[in-house]
Amino acid sequence: MRKDSKIYIPPENNLIDNILKLGYRKLKLEDEKLFDSYFSQLDGYYSSSLCFLNMYSWEDTFPTFYTEYEGFIVGMNYDYIDGVVYIFPFYGKYNEEGVIKAFNKVCEDMKSLGRPVIIFDVSDWMLPYYEATGAEMDVIYHRSEMDYVFTREMFFEGLNKQDDRYRYNYFKRKFNYETVEVTPEMSSEVLELMEDVWCNRVESCEECAYGCLKHITNKQICVSDKLNVHGILVRVDGIAEGVSLVTNKNGMGVYQYKNANNSLKGINEYLLRECFERYMDGAEYINYTEDLGLATLRRYKMHMAPEYTLKPKYLLKVKAHE
Repeated sequence: MRKDSKIYIPPENNLIDNILKLGYRKLKLEDEKLFDSYFSQLDGYYSSSLCFLNMYSWEDTFPTFYTEYEGFIVGMNYDYIDGVVYIFPFYGKYNEEGVIKAFNKVCEDMKSLGRPVIIFDVSDWMLPYYEATGAEMDVIYHRSEMDYVFTREMFFEGLNKQDDRYRYNYFKRKFNYETVEVTPEMSSEVLELMEDVWCNRVESCEECAYGCLKHITNKQICVSDKLNVHGILVRVDGIAEGVSLVTNKNGMGVYQYKNANNSLKGINEYLLRECFERYMDGAEYINYTEDLGLATLRRYKMHMAPEYTLKPKYLLKVKAHE
């Protein structure tokens, strides 16, 4: 992250120390198996932003702290951009009694920190459990933060639409390309590609307001062999021109990152299909994440397949009581 950014807000006095004193631990790479053991107990859809890889990748901008309590992982993120502490939805097997106990702990902890209780990315099936706590809260959701989720069958049907299939086959016929699996040793080559296809498109680094996308993607590549991250790099005439990274866990495949030289007709369709065929076995759903409120991205995601579901992610703001 750009530490000299005008929007960077360092933690206020001893905030991180006080979080640690409450018994929370800072998330580390080695915590993946622990998180997965709780994550696999969730009864329904979860936000793509809550997967371990994303929390680890964005730790410079949103460091994660967690503890184990009443059969859940209870955790919080500190937003270095806005200076806000957020609670993330509890990981584990949801039951009303357990959620109430964990919720009460969160309220006490946040009170000791002098911070409001704000829970982000709550899925629709989780919401009744938080409402059952009896706490007065505002329930908010934003259209731009809803994940685009496709069934495996619908996503594959989208890949086979006439125009998409034509562009995919055109790329294979037209260009002298090779496809290699991304490994940590290839990080410098991927970063050079991102400089070309991403950094040179935006007017300034300020457009990446929530951290450097190159840095975040590089972190994912550097731990790809440890966190079950898969991806392909496509070279045309020996030059890197496109990259895509995906994960596939707990029945959900997520396209974590994709970018390419768009002047090469069909390269995006090739990246999508190749990753699907290589890495999405066993995935019941394909998550293409949110559109960030960008009209062009929204149109693209809406037309990827004949049918999709927009999964709401609620923000809960608990009203304080003296």
